[in-house]
Amino acid sequence: MSCDVLKELESVIRERISSKDPNSYTYTIYSKGVHYIARKVGEEAVELAVASLAEGRGRVVEEAADLVYHLLVLLAAQGLSLDDVCSELRRRRR
Repeated sequence: MSCDVLKELESVIRERISSKDPNSYTYTIYSKGVHYIARKVGEEAVELAVASLAEGRGRVVEEAADLVYHLLVLLAAQGLSLDDVCSELRRRRR
């Protein structure tokens, strides 16, 4: 299964950051800086862990999606991309 939606999401995130639209949630969290975004990633990771232990599969998927979104925002804030992560995963696979 291909997950082209991740590339699409990454593109949307970068567009929203570039737009500097104060009404954009993506731009709002981006503008608060890496420390804020990293904290959001941590929060979402904890929420995913809790959901996996105490909630149904639907909640696990929802929390995983939240985590992936915030991770992509963090990567963008660091000047990194999904391609950088994929390259590292390929390297580790060898």
